[in-house]
Amino acid sequence: MASGARGKRARTGLADPPKTLSPGSSPLHLDWRDWANGLSAGPAGLISELLLSDDVADYVRFRAACAAWRTSTADPRAHGVADRRFHPRRWAMLPRRASSDQSRQRLFLNAVTGELIHVRVPDLRRYHICGTTAAEGLLVVCKKATKAVELLNPLTGQRAGYPRMDTQLVPGQLDFVPGRAGLADDSTLGFLCGSRILVVAKPGDEHWMRLNHYGHEIMAALPFAGRLYCITHRSVLVVETTAAAGGGQPLRLSLVADHELDDTFNQMYPVYVNDGGGLILVSRNASRLGVCGLDKEIFAYGADLDTGSLVQLWGLGGRALFVGAVRSQSVSVDARVSASIRADTVYTCEWDPFTAQRPTVLAFDLWGGEFSRPNFDKKDIAHYLACVE
Repeated sequence: MASGARGKRARTGLADPPKTLSPGSSPLHLDWRDWANGLSAGPAGLISELLLSDDVADYVRFRAACAAWRTSTADPRAHGVADRRFHPRRWAMLPRRASSDQSRQRLFLNAVTGELIHVRVPDLRRYHICGTTAAEGLLVVCKKATKAVELLNPLTGQRAGYPRMDTQLVPGQLDFVPGRAGLADDSTLGFLCGSRILVVAKPGDEHWMRLNHYGHEIMAALPFAGRLYCITHRSVLVVETTAAAGGGQPLRLSLVADHELDDTFNQMYPVYVNDGGGLILVSRNASRLGVCGLDKEIFAYGADLDTGSLVQLWGLGGRALFVGAVRSQSVSVDARVSASIRADTVYTCEWDPFTAQRPTVLAFDLWGGEFSRPNFDKKDIAHYLACVE
């Protein structure tokens, strides 16, 4: 495990993955041994249910132990990728440079315990990894040859196919990479691409559909509690997938809340907090740009989506947030995953015009209201979290 990490000991892999990743195969499922005197079906089933309720990675390890245990437990591949029981919610994929095998394996971090695992992903010579769905921990991948989009569970191998990416959605951009993504219901996938354009589709659809909201530019999108929320300069929207009363359009954007924040806060990052922590909006004032942005202000708000209200947060309950424009997702972690991460702090990752487009990491203390420049060791997990993909 990286220097300074706490919690569970880092593991380099859950099990040796199959040689190639193909539809229907699991990157962590392998008949590598069999125990003749294993647990009976009843106790094995109960143990597996407890493991699955806590972390799908432990569930996959349990099933990999022997054939008898796999027989008495549910195979994730027999269920759709949208089945929320098997979503790796606590896991965040780290940048490619954090992995030794940069062609097939990627390093994943458990944002609660600090555990590290290597997981095989689609061959990067044939696929773009377009982003992750932060709340579910799923990957959105796109075949380079056909532009077909797939939704992948990296720990179980579950997949779902979506329409090819039509470049007419983003005129003038032939090689664009989708950004933040998420499930709007059990099958509808939505993500931002190009110039903050939201597109949605279901498996089996022929085309992606663009969704707009009175010309407001969508700044960010994030799945939360089984729905997909979008953030504009002035409001919080949700993707509705059921027909409105009176036979309205089934797929549409509906208003959830007017956050009424100052228009000068023109960077907004939604962050999903694991284990019932809720949804947090991080706003950043980019209109007063000083040297390396040190005089910018950052505010964090807890979003109550039932009442449509926002409450400013002065602390994060011992957690830290990593956000920024060069990221496809924002991440909330327990500050204890690394000794160099400070609690109740927002870390931003931005392009620094003074360092030849190398990303700059700044830390903002919500309690003290001050910026600082952290110095993360390259072997520290915080170094990779700062600009996680």
